[in-house]
Amino acid sequence: MARETKGNPMNPRKKVATRAAMSSKNKEQSGEQCQPKAPCSKFQQLPQALVLEILSSLSIKTLLNCRCVCKDWLSIISDPQFTKLHSSRSPVGILIKTYPPIRKSRKLDFTHIEDCAGSDLLLEKIRFNPQNSLPIGAMPEFRLINSCNGLLCLSGPNRDYPCFVCNPILGEHISIPPTNLSRNKCFFVGLGFSNGTNEYKLLQMTNGTEAEIYTIGTGVWRSVGNAPGDIDQLPFNPFLHGALHWVSYSSTVPDFIHSFDFEREQFRPLPVPSLLGNRFSDCYILEVVGERLCLSVFDDDYSKFDMWVMEEYGVQESWTKILVFGNLYECPEERICHVYEPIMFLRNGEILLLFNNCAVVCYNQETKSFREIRITWTRSPFEAIAYSPSFVSLYNVSKGEEVKRVRRSKKSGKKSGKLLLEGSYECAGSGMPPRKSTKLNSGYGCPVFEEGLP
Repeated sequence: MARETKGNPMNPRKKVATRAAMSSKNKEQSGEQCQPKAPCSKFQQLPQALVLEILSSLSIKTLLNCRCVCKDWLSIISDPQFTKLHSSRSPVGILIKTYPPIRKSRKLDFTHIEDCAGSDLLLEKIRFNPQNSLPIGAMPEFRLINSCNGLLCLSGPNRDYPCFVCNPILGEHISIPPTNLSRNKCFFVGLGFSNGTNEYKLLQMTNGTEAEIYTIGTGVWRSVGNAPGDIDQLPFNPFLHGALHWVSYSSTVPDFIHSFDFEREQFRPLPVPSLLGNRFSDCYILEVVGERLCLSVFDDDYSKFDMWVMEEYGVQESWTKILVFGNLYECPEERICHVYEPIMFLRNGEILLLFNNCAVVCYNQETKSFREIRITWTRSPFEAIAYSPSFVSLYNVSKGEEVKRVRRSKKSGKKSGKLLLEGSYECAGSGMPPRKSTKLNSGYGCPVFEEGLP
């Protein structure tokens, strides 16, 4: 009887309880139970096409939370095909970088803007900093070069620091080796993508017209001949139709807009508006706005500027003048002028512009009026560019290149491993009476706009 009792582990109830306990323990050790599995189980019952349709329509902020629900959702969101689908639908937001020397200059603030009824705008914010997403380490400052498919190109404050390609959403980055070009010459670098070869590349040029290209995964820079004309600075959003675009300020030829095609690895000029004729200005602003080239042409005295849009890429006749801004002088006798840089078009037809690097304003083409959008509360100058984050993983595009992740700071506590996700709030609501702004635009050369925040 003793042996029978000892050898009676086959009790069905004990067997089930033991297996359940072991299964629960194994799942906890493997990290599968970070969240209840019920949501995933129900979600798995849906057709795959419907799952992709639902997830791809969510905002970046929501998807960041969805990645932590279960491994199934993480796998779907990390898939390259899903990344492409979501990127094609993801709305463009605004990336803010404050100028030094204040502490916030080591951070980037992304604001997703959603059009609501009337003139209402819904804002959602994500903060990128060195503790969770930016590969700047102990660098005192960094430069925001440009963006391409959600990836950012960053560099140090001078040429002694390396250049990085990073995805701040995932905290991944690649360090780019130094170029063979002379470090004594002024140069610029820009990130682009070749759709035909599925490769990310960096173009670097000097004012001496030397040009080299670096394909991520090869580890070497290659010469691509001479670059046309001199360049002062690459626009923040120069990438369109597989090419970088910029303006040659010292050009004496009619076609002063240049481009570099990353698939063919060739330079070529683009036609400018024919109505410009032989008119040359000291200031052009070239940006990619709403998947179109946008050229702002200032008068020589900076009193007004025209905004042109290339409706059909590469076709000169498709240039259309959409706006004329006049009376830009606040104090004509002091020659203090205002500079407006287009950022993005809203679905309601309004245009967001960066004003004098101190405010983001919204221009209504029908009423011909401005209102301020409080995207940032800093009083320091800042850069504002159109940016669309994505889940493009550098591990999928590195092709052997060493990919690193930003180390999570333990000093920050539990929040160190997460991006700072700020809540949503309404801005410029139609039910709010406009009032005068007295805080942000109190600096030199800043006018007072109407704004809709309470």
